[in-house]
Order: sequence, then structure tokens, then C-alpha cells
Amino acid sequence: MSRPPLAPRGRHALPATVLALLWLTAAAASAGASPNGDAGIFRVRAYGAAGDGKRDDTPAFQRAIDAAASVGGTVVVDPVGRGRGYVLTGRLEVKQGVSIVGAPAGMPFIAWEGTPRAMQTGAVILARPAPSEYEGKAKRALFDLQGGNTVRGLYILYDRQPWPSDAEFDDPKSPYHYPSDADRVERFLRDHVKPVGPTFTIRPGVASVTIEDITCGRYWDFLALTGGGKVFVHRCYLFGYKRAFAVREAKDTLRIDGIHIVPNVEEPISWKCAKLHEIITAWDDNIAFDFGSVDGYSINDVVVFLAHTGMRLGTSKARPFRDPNTGEETVHAWGQGPWGSVHNLKLDNVTVGIECVLGTILPNQFTNTMVHVSIRPRERFGGSPGIAARQGAVVVEPGFGGATLQFANLSLSSFAPKNVVASGAMVAQAGGRAFLFDSPERTVTVTVFGLAMSNTPADHLVAATPGSKWRLQLRGWTRDGEPQPDSETP
Repeated sequence: MSRPPLAPRGRHALPATVLALLWLTAAAASAGASPNGDAGIFRVRAYGAAGDGKRDDTPAFQRAIDAAASVGGTVVVDPVGRGRGYVLTGRLEVKQGVSIVGAPAGMPFIAWEGTPRAMQTGAVILARPAPSEYEGKAKRALFDLQGGNTVRGLYILYDRQPWPSDAEFDDPKSPYHYPSDADRVERFLRDHVKPVGPTFTIRPGVASVTIEDITCGRYWDFLALTGGGKVFVHRCYLFGYKRAFAVREAKDTLRIDGIHIVPNVEEPISWKCAKLHEIITAWDDNIAFDFGSVDGYSINDVVVFLAHTGMRLGTSKARPFRDPNTGEETVHAWGQGPWGSVHNLKLDNVTVGIECVLGTILPNQFTNTMVHVSIRPRERFGGSPGIAARQGAVVVEPGFGGATLQFANLSLSSFAPKNVVASGAMVAQAGGRAFLFDSPERTVTVTVFGLAMSNTPADHLVAATPGSKWRLQLRGWTRDGEPQPDSETP
């Protein structure tokens, strides 16, 4: 950049300081200043966003993004007052190099149960996708991230999606009333919930994306990654109907930390919605982390409370990966299963803790893992009613054979709190097991260094389908506080 021009001489000359200021203003304009004069900053209100919770702000947001794309700038989501928010009805194409920032220091909460809508302030997004965005097989994400993006400090709520309390389900005059518990579980999602596209999607081949300090509630799927890499997700508070993280393929480096997947992101509080939680967790596509093929994942400091499955590793014909954007199903070949490490993982109130579907030569390693199995299963394991219920801390499918699963400091427990999940059932009640093996083709090895197991009878430790090849190694473990000898089974 050239230096400021010298001040001309004579009686009409302007002071040098004024000329320098004019030069800086012109330089800022040439560098891509937004209408409010801040170089590289593009505020959504300057492009027509209302934030009143009524008008559609999608066009205004896209205008701000398009303007920022010329210089790789930052779109700022201006804060709103109580009960207000920016309505988004369609996809935002977040172009390369553009970042979106709401609260620079993250999302505020006034209570541990989250902030009621009437009191919520800040960078609030009210996600209301139009039917054209999700009807049919293909769906459009709310934020389509195209590379080099950071999204930070947003409160995103799909406020038109239903979230009924137990009282509403029990009221015969309510649209959510069903003649039986079985009808409610089978029909509610189909009758009332819109299967919208993911909140965030990262395209194949896209890299260098960061998502942090996000609160999101009532999503269908939260994040869809279909082939990119170098993705970082930090400090997110989430709860929705289906998958929090749906990853078909991650080519290089997927790092996720500080994740809280718990229903207390808004009103009503969790124990008033036990029947809704029963519906959500009854289906095996309610998964916190659904990883098809990941070339090295690193997950740290995660709490999941109320999910059918904590982690699903890999794909198979029986359990293909369903793309949240296209609806297409993908099955990977053996050796393309995900591999990586997990540290400080808590899975509280699940049907299946870790589901191992497809293996590879590299290990999946877990340290400091707690799994609390307590949600009643809808399936039998291995397709045979004579084996066990499909409920367990670790479930191994046929395609995982030949792979290794390692744990250091694993805690397993089972109890069914009645005021949290309707019809909960512990392992002994439901007929589940701590470890379930179905690996008839290749031997699978699960090694545990330091196991603390409680409220699970000895005969509910392991079940295996006939002909399975498996090895469970336990080193330094206790049951109900009593030391147990090291063992290797079978």
C-alpha cells in the first residue's frame, strides 16, 4: 500500500492530518469496508436484516455473506432483544473465506436448563426451513460451508418443530395425544416433525472449517460432513431428533471437543418431557456421532445424555450411512472404517454406547470413558431372540472383525431413572449385555485396561452370536467394587 500523499502548499491546502484521514478512509473502502465503515466487517443489519422474529432475514444474510466474500471478511450477527431473533427459511451459501460471528465470547445462559425463548437475547437464529428446502429426497442445509469458514457464537433454534411435554401427550384434546404408548413412539415423528436438512453441511473437498460456541436445539441432523477435512468443532451445546454429527467421510483431521448433547437447551426442563425423550431415543438413527469413514478423529470432553447410540463406527449393508443432504446410502469396504481416539467421554442414558460396524487396521482408542446403559431396546441382537437384547455398552457387528478396540479406564453401569426416560430398562431387565459380539468372519479383539462395572450381573457381561470369533481381554477390573481376576475370554 502506498503512503499518504503530501499536503499541497498554498492558501487552499488542507492540513496533513485531514489528508491522512481521507487516505485511510479510501484505503478501507478499497479493502472491502461494509456500509458502516468497518474494514472487513459486514453487519447483517446493514444489509436489511430485521431480527424481529417475523420477517424472513435469509436474503439479508446472504447479501452480507456475498459482500464479505469479495475480501474474505466477517459477517457479524448483531444481537437482538428478548424474545426476538433472525428468521432463516432457506440455505445460506457461506462462501470461501467468509466467517460468521455472533457473540465473540460465546453464548450466554442464565440458567442450567437453558434460556427460555421469552428471555433469550444475543445472536439468535430462528430456523424455519421452507418446505421446498426439505421435501423430497434431497434436502438443503441451513449453513452450506464452502471452505475457510469460522462460525461462532450463535443460538440456533428450530422453534417451529414440536417439543411437547408429558402433559400435552396425556391430554386427549392435544394434537399430540395417542391411544397408546406404542402408537406414540411409532407415529409422532412421522406425524409432527419436519425432517429438515442439517444445520451445517461441509462439502466434499472442503477444508479448514471451524464451528464453535454454538447452541442448537430441535435439529433433525446438526452437522453433515461428506468428504472434507481439517474440521474443528469446539464448545457446542446440542440436542435434536436424530444425529448430532453425521460424517460420511472425513479425509484428514476431524477434531471435536467440549460437546454437550443434553436436552436442557431450552424450556421445558428435561424431566417434563420423558415421553418425548422415549420417542427420540427409541430409533437407532438417533446417534451422537455417526462416523462412516474417518481418517483420524480426535474427540475430547464430551457429555451425551439421552441418545439411542453414543458412537457408531463404520457402515454395512444392514447399517449404511445415510447422507443428510441427498438421502443416498453409502457402504464402505473393510479397511475404510474410521479410526482415531476419544478422551473423556460420558454416555449417560443410552441403549448402545459404542457400536462397532466396520473395521480397519488402525485402532480405535478410548481413555476415560463412562457408559451408562439404561434405555429399553427395540431390537434383538444378531436377529435371534435366543441370544440377547440389542442393548450394551459395546456392540460389535460382523464387519468390525479383524479390528482392535482399546479402552483405558472404562466405567460401565446400568440403572433406569423413571423420571427421565419413560420405559427405561437396565441391562438385567432388558436382557442386554455389557459386551455384544457378532463377528463370524474375522476375530475382533477388545482390550480393557481398568474396568469398573456396577449394577450389571456376571451373566450379563458378554453375549456372542453362534460362530463368532472374538476376544475380550480385561486387565485390572472390578464389579460392584470387588476386585476381579484378569481374564481373557473365550
